[in-house]
Order: sequence, then structure tokens, then C-alpha cells
Amino acid sequence: MSDAGLEGLIGKREETTAEKVRKAMLSRDAPFEEIYGIKDVKENLMDALEQASFISRQGYIPILLLVGPSGSGKTELINSMLHSYKIYARENEIFTLSIDGHQCVYNENPYNLYRSVIPKDIKISTENLDTKKFLMNQKRPEICHQCEQNLEKILDASKNIRLERIYPESSIVEFGDSFLSPSFVNVLKNSNRSILTISADKIKLGEINPRIFQLMSNVYDNNLSDPVGNRIPLDSMVIIHSNESFMETLAKDKPQEFKPLLDRIIKVNVRRNLSYSEEVKIIEEYNLPMKQTIPNFFEYIAKINILSRIPALGSDYEDLNQVLELLDYYDSSRLDEFERKMTQSISKFIDNTLPENDTRNSKYDVVGKKYLTDAAKMFIFSGREYQGGWSSGISIRSISNIIDFNYSGNSKNELSFSDITSYLKRNEESIEDYDLIRDYIDDVVTRNVQSDIDYAILSFYFGDHFKEYTQTIGAYFNSLINPQSREFKDSNGYLSDASRYFDIERLKTYSNEFREKVVPLGIVNYSADFKSIFNFLTFTGTDCIKRESKYDSFLGDGEIDKTTELYHYIKNFLKSNLGYFDRAIEEALKVYTRGTLMYD
Repeated sequence: MSDAGLEGLIGKREETTAEKVRKAMLSRDAPFEEIYGIKDVKENLMDALEQASFISRQGYIPILLLVGPSGSGKTELINSMLHSYKIYARENEIFTLSIDGHQCVYNENPYNLYRSVIPKDIKISTENLDTKKFLMNQKRPEICHQCEQNLEKILDASKNIRLERIYPESSIVEFGDSFLSPSFVNVLKNSNRSILTISADKIKLGEINPRIFQLMSNVYDNNLSDPVGNRIPLDSMVIIHSNESFMETLAKDKPQEFKPLLDRIIKVNVRRNLSYSEEVKIIEEYNLPMKQTIPNFFEYIAKINILSRIPALGSDYEDLNQVLELLDYYDSSRLDEFERKMTQSISKFIDNTLPENDTRNSKYDVVGKKYLTDAAKMFIFSGREYQGGWSSGISIRSISNIIDFNYSGNSKNELSFSDITSYLKRNEESIEDYDLIRDYIDDVVTRNVQSDIDYAILSFYFGDHFKEYTQTIGAYFNSLINPQSREFKDSNGYLSDASRYFDIERLKTYSNEFREKVVPLGIVNYSADFKSIFNFLTFTGTDCIKRESKYDSFLGDGEIDKTTELYHYIKNFLKSNLGYFDRAIEEALKVYTRGTLMYD
């Protein structure tokens, strides 16, 4: 507590709550640092806080509206602001007035009192005269009834008047008719000098009592009184969060009382994350009780998350891969790369998704890249009107999926291939385009398993020269995909020696396809590692391994021959080099031999 009364404010810079909230966010090295994949949304929200600060300096109470589908991350964004402001309040002094030991019931901003009474008896030093003049020229707000009753004491320097430090608390309420009850005044009092959060997920605009909009307009205007007519001096920030149904347009014959208020509200669109690489980051960030997971497990779940949220996916696996590739490049900070990527390798695919007469319209010959960009947006978002930044967002579904896998699958805190199949089967009715997504995930997982086991087999064949052989094959392949590279020379004979087990000639056949599909954005001097080359060849359905006849019986009649040296080598290789655990190895071998993840 400060010993000074109102004169203690002289020389201090007045800041509104909205300014403090923004300052709290800016004081962090990375605002919203715990939230991935929503760069545009976070930037827009910081801009909204700047607007809110400006509005609050004019004497109004700023209202932010975060709109987005369920699970897009609105609550996480708000919680980040609440947390930052709470820390700020601990580290920085926020005062209200205490008179004779009684604190203002509204936690009123002492500057309101100073500007209202401008006490002449307070002695002000010469250097603070400008501060007094500034305060006198500001809007003079109404003060609370308690402080008004104590004006004489406030002006009497002999009275026990002090600035008392407070730690403002936020309030969270549901949007509804309860706003019209006397108890709502207590909500406003409790959240004064802080943030009032209003959830509007369970209601639509057309269902709201028009009187509530008038009430919220009064809150914005800082022109609100309690049920007995006493003015409530607000210094807060209001954040409403709602799903998209809240904003559905009303019919023309229905009341339009909400429009004046919505015109004054600062709206921020919060959209689901549609980049599976960002989903992977979200999943890996959370410290969940999982001891072991199969390789690429997080990527599989991220792909399920993304694909189950995009309507009109396409008709085959290549379509889905194109969708995921597009979405992963779709980021406002990388729009140029996004355009180039589409122009380079996806224009034909995009054209095929549109009516034939559109693609032949002469106007598209003029706009060039813009046509491709617009077409991609049309494809990804099913022709809906595009809104800037709406591909960004965070998905809680990624976390809930992991928890669902972990606690519904097994008790060993392991996540393996069978957990994916059981999860897909459990959620058949809730996953849109279930059959397509199931078959796609089946295909992706099966090919990954095939690639890993074939890679182990090749390692067995190459033996002690595995490193030399693979590096030489990689160097040779890179010379094929990079026209600026020097001519490759097999000076040590590793390439010709490796050809006993690996079909070198197939590399030439697939070099152009690799360059078009894998090399990111046509990077010059791109260098591929052997595992990437091998995975690509596997996913094209190419068997590049020349199997020795003595191991032809390895697969037998669809079953692994567990008596062979190769079987034990593969198990050890998968465990030691690729991170498979025991149960995952056995399941991987079943996937490999039966050619499908969905073998049960």
C-alpha cells in the first residue's frame, strides 16, 4: 500500500486495462508461444489489442469478438491473455483508492477520481504541472456512488486516504438472459480493471433478447448503472468468443438491434489449423504419459485430424497427398512459396477440380498465378468465400485423439499400429469421408512399414559397406536430379558393387518424378539423402531390392520364417535404428506380409 493519496498519482502514467493487457502480451518474448499453427490469427489478435487500447483511451470499454469453429483454439488464445495479464499484475502496481481503510467496492481507477474533482488543495510541484493540465483536459467520468459520498474526505488531506494495490480478477460468463438480472452487476464489478470473458457458443444472434444488446452497448459506452441507479465506473476489456453459428445472418424481417453493437466490436477470425506439420508440433509439445510410439505415429494422427475436417477431399490417395501438401505450404508468411509450389507441380491437378469451361476462359490466361492461387483456395475450402487467415488455427482434436488412443487402446502407454486401426473403427460414424481416409491411412502406414523393413533387408545385404554404398547411390541420384552438378564418377567402385543388391537403373527412370514431387520449391543444388530416395521409390511401388535366392523363403506363404538369420537381423535393425518397440515390430511384420494395416 502506498502512503500517498491522490497526489501520489502525479507523475505516474495513466494506463487503461486494455493498454495493460496489450503491454502484458508484448512483454513476452513470444506472445501465445504455447499455441502453434496460428501465426496469422495471433498477429490479428495483437492488432485487435492495439485497437482496443486506442478505444479505451477515448473512455470506452473495448469489446473483442473471437469467432471460429469448435476446437479452433479460441479458449487457448484467451487463456494466454488472462495468464499474461495475471503475471503483469503481479509484477506491476495497479491501484485503487482506500478511504479510512475501506477499499472502493468497484476497484475504481484512482485517475477517475482525480479527473473528477481536480483537488485544488493538493500541492503540485512545478515539474508536474503539465500532468495536472493533461488530467484536467481528459474526459471527466462519473465516479462510483461510494467515492462520491466521500468527496469531502478525499479533498481533506488530513484524512486517511491511500492508494491500495489490487490484483484484478477476471470473470467468465455465458451469453444469455442472466445479463439482465441484478447479479450481472456483480460480474462487472468483479472483473473491473481486468478482463470479462463471455462465451457465446450456445446461442445465436437471432435468439438474443434485444435488451441484452442495449446493455452491451451501454457497457461499451461506459454508461452503465446498477439496479438502483448508481453509476458503475468501468475500466475493463470484454472478450466474447463464439462459434460460427453465433454469427449467422438474421432474416430481413427480424430485429436488427445487434448491428450497431457489432459495428463497434473488434472481430478476430480464429480458424482451425489445417497444416498437419503444425498439428505434429502441437501433439509433441504436450507431456502425455506415453512411453513408446511407433515411427511416424504423430504424423498419422495429424493427417487424420486434418483430413477429417476438410469437405470434398477428392477421389483417391494422390488427391489427399496433394491436399496435405497444399495445406502445409499454405501459410501467410510463405504465400510466395505457396504460389510457386502450386505453379511448379500442382496446376494441372488444380485445373482438373474446376469446370472445364472455367479453365478455358481467356481471362485466366491474363491473371496467371493468381488463377492458380484462387483455384487452390476454391479446392481446399470447397468454393467458400475466402477470408484472410482462415486456414490458421489450433486443433484440440490432436490432443484429444492422442488421449483417446492412449487410454482407450492399452494400459502399457504404448501406441502401435493396432491402436490406429481400432481408433478408426471406433470413430467410423464421426469421421467424414471415413472410407477414403481409412484406406488412405492404411496405404500410407503400409508403405512406411514396407519401406522400413525393406531398408533393413538392404542393410543386411550391404553389410559392412552399408554406409559407403548408400552414400554413393545418393551421390549418383543427386547428380541425376541436379542439372548443375558435376558428372558422377564411381571412382571407388561402390556403385557397381552395390548394384548386386540394388537396381541402380531404376534411379534414372524415377529421377524426374522425384525432382517434381519431392524437391521443395525446385531448390537448386538440392541434395537428397538415401533414406528419402528409398522411401520415395517404395511409395511409387518400385521394388529396387534384388533379393538373393536363399532368402526367397523369408515370406513363405504369407508368414515370416522366424528361423532365418534375416528375421533376427530385421528385428534388431528396426529396434536399434528406427525406434520400433517389441509389440510394434511384430505388428509391422504382419502389416508387411499381409500388405495392409487393416489385416484384422
